[in-house]
Amino acid sequence: MVTRSTQAKGHYEFESVDSFNGPIVAKTSTYGITVGGVPVDLRFDDRGFDTTIVFFHAAITKAVKRYPVFSGTSFSEDLKANRLFVSDPSLYVDLRLKLGWYAGNLKQPNLQDALTKIISRFVRPKDRLIFFGASGGGFASLYFSSKFPGSIAVPVNPQTIIGSYVPAIVSRYLDYAWDGLEIEELPACTDVREIYRNPVGNSIIYVQNTGDIQHLDNHYTPFMDALPDGHSVTSMHVDVGEGHVPPSREQLARILTEVIDG
Repeated sequence: MVTRSTQAKGHYEFESVDSFNGPIVAKTSTYGITVGGVPVDLRFDDRGFDTTIVFFHAAITKAVKRYPVFSGTSFSEDLKANRLFVSDPSLYVDLRLKLGWYAGNLKQPNLQDALTKIISRFVRPKDRLIFFGASGGGFASLYFSSKFPGSIAVPVNPQTIIGSYVPAIVSRYLDYAWDGLEIEELPACTDVREIYRNPVGNSIIYVQNTGDIQHLDNHYTPFMDALPDGHSVTSMHVDVGEGHVPPSREQLARILTEVIDG
């Protein structure tokens, strides 16, 4: 049984996206914003910097007894940036779901639009935005960064085409989140090549493990092949072992530090 954990102090609930006008003034605060009857949970650490990193989590691979999931808190602790952690609300729709790519579900068919609006309300004038995520969270970082001109996406071993990921995991998402719809029927972006075939006003630092052949062949290469001339994408190849393995926390912290300082 998974329960939803909220903090009595510093936690705020909003009944809709329209009722949320921005974060409360506080060093750390959490939010539950209802979309389609399901909460979108976020944590915001306002550290007084002019750079904010938005964190999206990957698939849940360990037993979790409490949601929401705010991933990246430990390795980003010393970064000179504000932090906005977003938990994928599709995990609430069916407890058998462990990955939703922040692409929505039957109760939240327009989740991508709703999350874009929510994130925009954490952004102050002249703020610098970085979108970070690994694997399924990397897909989200690529999608949402495209909606904020001037932002930087830092995906790590991302899926770029949901339908090209592990068939059993994709089928589980379609069955439990969308009641068995085909991926072509979803009212959501499931292939970020559709966005990046044309020039987009953001930039990307694409971190890819060279030992992850499945993602190199099925996600990295198709994405790179779809880019137009003059794209603003930098490939950062790392060798951290065979398979779908991310860099260490220390490496991720160094990468984000370089992006912040850059």
